[in-house]
Amino acid sequence: MNCIWITTDSFRQDHVHCYRPEGTIDDTGESIQVQTPNLDRLAREGVMFDRLRAEALPTIPCRRGIFTGRRVFPWPDEPFYKGDTVHLPGWRPLPQGEVTLAEHLSEQGYVTALVADTYHLMKPSMNFHRGFQSFHWVRGQEFDQWQTQPLPAGYLEQYLKPEVKLEPRRLRVLSQYLKNHLYLAGEEDYPVARTFRWAIQWLERNRTHERFYLYLDTFDPHEPWLVPQRFLDLYDPDWDGPQLIYGNPYHRSQLTAAEHHHLRARYAAVCTMVDYWIGQLLAAVDRLGLRENTLIVLMSDHGKIIGEFGHYGMPPQDTGPALSAVPCIIRHPRGENAGRRFRGWLYNIDLTATVLALMGVEPKPEVEGQNVWPAVTDGADEFRNYLVTAHAQMVAVWEEDWLYLLNSDENKAALYNLAEDIHRRNDLSARYPGVREDLAKKLATLAGC
Repeated sequence: MNCIWITTDSFRQDHVHCYRPEGTIDDTGESIQVQTPNLDRLAREGVMFDRLRAEALPTIPCRRGIFTGRRVFPWPDEPFYKGDTVHLPGWRPLPQGEVTLAEHLSEQGYVTALVADTYHLMKPSMNFHRGFQSFHWVRGQEFDQWQTQPLPAGYLEQYLKPEVKLEPRRLRVLSQYLKNHLYLAGEEDYPVARTFRWAIQWLERNRTHERFYLYLDTFDPHEPWLVPQRFLDLYDPDWDGPQLIYGNPYHRSQLTAAEHHHLRARYAAVCTMVDYWIGQLLAAVDRLGLRENTLIVLMSDHGKIIGEFGHYGMPPQDTGPALSAVPCIIRHPRGENAGRRFRGWLYNIDLTATVLALMGVEPKPEVEGQNVWPAVTDGADEFRNYLVTAHAQMVAVWEEDWLYLLNSDENKAALYNLAEDIHRRNDLSARYPGVREDLAKKLATLAGC
């Protein structure tokens, strides 16, 4: 069996139509019904998982987990490496002593390939291409230090709100991104387009291999949200203001309702653009006769904050449904469990174990994830009883509708019932001390994780 694994970055679950046909959960503006026809079709043909969480965030810790099948949190004591300016717990290269999924599959006779525009993977010393027999980096996302030519006079200002004065340091990411996209000629020059086009070309040239593993990693729909006009017209066709593609330097209070909607519309438009290119890849799988022998895996690492809590981006303290709930779909080549919606808790590392089991290869050493497929096949909606996850200093326990959230730097904790309070407004610690204590003990021990 072949496998194509697609990881997107920053794709909120409520921005996939089949997960939330009634629209997005953001309470800072009118709900948006995001168009994702290709992901919707993939979900109908596969299994849609409701409660996947990355056990360690953000980008790099999550990939460490799925590449090895092993937990990254509790955070190990690791030195920082030259070549990267992101100093977060777990944000380190792949450990030398661990066997990656690509290394293991190569040893099992698979042809392995990586195509990625998630630039953090390709930074010096990171080594995420280890074990892949073919790898292709697509340049230009976010703060990827790729292009160095200066921006034309007045160019940056087209992407800013003129009445708000921002410190230069808060514009570094946007400035670099605009340099990287200064010579964008058309839709097929966007990084996500180049990533999926290269993957399709790889499939065309390698489809006759007996077994292959193709891993795609696209940074979209991560900000900045530059997008072809045809996608933006779906959500904000009449906008005539500045191109606000990057909300992170602003507080919500600094933007009008129309400007805030424009940012939300741009994010929705990029989600639809990613969906379009996933559809192009899936069409190639069918065209090349690979559907009946190729497992398709789709996931994201985390979501995105778009005005909730008064700001934009992905601060760890905003852990909750908007930031942590992501799409996850597995399509089996024989149609096993097609149309199933699985509501049990699972980690990103469980996908690694599940893929290995479905591919029927020898188990990879020291995998800590567990195969979820038997639970799906049995018709259960239970897998793990609870999850323990971490994003920098914020550590969370998810059980049923409860979210226990600990700020480990300040030693402060809160308790939320997400069924009643999806926007995390009311700390219920005093009302339910027994629940809080129970979840705190599970965090402390990581028992049953």
